[in-house]
Amino acid sequence: MDARHGRRQTLFLGIILVLALLLRLGFWFGVVGFDSKGWGDEPDYHRLAASVAAGEGLTSPLGEPTAARPPLYPIVLGGIYSLLGDDPDVARAFQVVLGVVAVLLVYVLMLRLATPGGALLAAFLAALNPALIYMSGLIMSENLYILAILGVLLLLVRDARSRQEPGSIRRYALTGALCGAAYLARPQMLFFAAFVGLAALGLRRLSWRGRIARVVVLTAAAAVVVSPWIARNYRHFDALVPSTTHGGITFYESNNELIPTDPEFRGIVVIPRKAVPEWEELKDLPEVEYNREAFAKGFEFVRTHPALSLRMAWWKFLRFWRFDAGIEMPERFLVKLPGGADGGVATFLRRVDLGAVYWWVVIPLFLVGLCASWKARKRYVLLYGVIISHTVVSLVFHGSIRARSPVEPVIVTLASVGIGWLRSFWKTSRRGA
Repeated sequence: MDARHGRRQTLFLGIILVLALLLRLGFWFGVVGFDSKGWGDEPDYHRLAASVAAGEGLTSPLGEPTAARPPLYPIVLGGIYSLLGDDPDVARAFQVVLGVVAVLLVYVLMLRLATPGGALLAAFLAALNPALIYMSGLIMSENLYILAILGVLLLLVRDARSRQEPGSIRRYALTGALCGAAYLARPQMLFFAAFVGLAALGLRRLSWRGRIARVVVLTAAAAVVVSPWIARNYRHFDALVPSTTHGGITFYESNNELIPTDPEFRGIVVIPRKAVPEWEELKDLPEVEYNREAFAKGFEFVRTHPALSLRMAWWKFLRFWRFDAGIEMPERFLVKLPGGADGGVATFLRRVDLGAVYWWVVIPLFLVGLCASWKARKRYVLLYGVIISHTVVSLVFHGSIRARSPVEPVIVTLASVGIGWLRSFWKTSRRGA
C-alpha cells in the first residue's frame, strides 16, 4: 500500500471510529439516559465495582465476600471508580470506550485476514452492529470479554500474507494468560480456550512435541491467572468455586418445567426469578449451597425430561441465532427518547425493528463468508471456534442477543469476507458474459 492509499485508509478508518463513537454515545444519551442505575445485572456490577473502589473487595450487600459475579470486570471498573468516582455514568463512558476499541480491533483482525478494503468494511459493520451498540451502553462485562476474545484472535490468527504457522511458545503463553483473564470476565471462555488448545494440536507444520508444548504452556498460563481467584474462594467459602456462584441459578432458570408453558420463556430464562419453581427453598441458602442446589435442580429436570430438554435446546439455538433485534429493551427506556414513550421516535422503534433490518442483511452475508472462508480454513479456524463454543454454551444455558454479542465481531468479519466473495463472483461472471 503506497502512502496515498495509506492516508486514505487512515481517513476512512477515522470516520468509521467517529461513527461508532457517535452511535454509542447516542444510545447512552438518548436511550439509557444519565444517572440511570440500570436494570438486570447492571446494579450488581456497579455495586461490586463501588465496593472494590472503597477498598472492601468483592462483597455482597451484607458486606460478606461473594463470588456471585466473575471478578475481572468489577475489579477493572472499581479501579476506574477509585480515580473518577463511583458514578454509573463513569461506567457507561468506560463501556463506550471499550465499544469503540472493539471496532478498531475488528479492523485490525480483518486486515490480518484479508485486505484493507475488507478491513474497513468489517469495521463499518461493527460500528453499526445493534448488539455491540446495545452492550456499549450497559454496565455489564460483555464489552471487556469481547476485547479479550479479539485479543486471542489477533495473537493466534494466521496472517494472510505469511506462510508461517502462527504461535510461538511466547505467543501461546500470552494467549493462555489472556484466556485466563477472559475466563474471569465470562466463564464461557473455558469452552473457547479448549477450542484454542485443540486448534494448537492441529498445527501440522509443528512436531507433536511442539504442539503439546504449546497446549501445556497455554493451560499453565491460564491456570496461573485463574488460580488466585480459586484460592480466594476456597479460603472464604471452604469449597471449590472455580468461576462464580451464579451459574447454578442461571442454568436452573433456563431448564425447568415452566419454560415450555409460556412462549415468552422459550430459549431464555424464567422471569422474574421468584417465579422459578421451588424458589422459596433456594433463595435463603448460603451462596455456595444455593449455587449447588440450583444446578442440581436443573440437572434433575434435564435427566427426567430428555426429549423436552432437546426441544428446549432447539429453542435456545433459535433464540441465539434470531434475525430480529432480540433485545428486550425495557419499556422505560422508551420514556427517555425524544417525545417520550408515546412520541414519534418511540412509535417508530416499536413498528420498525432496526436490528432486524441490520441482521437480515448481515447474517446471510456472514453465511456466505462462512462458506467462502472454508478454502482458507486454517486461517479462519479460531473464528469458527468463537461461533461454535458460544453457540454450545447457549444450548446449555440460554440464547439471547446478549449471549451472542461476543460472536458479533466474528459475524461482521465473515460478512465482509462474504461481500468480498460476492464481488469477486460478480466480476468473474461479467467477464464470462
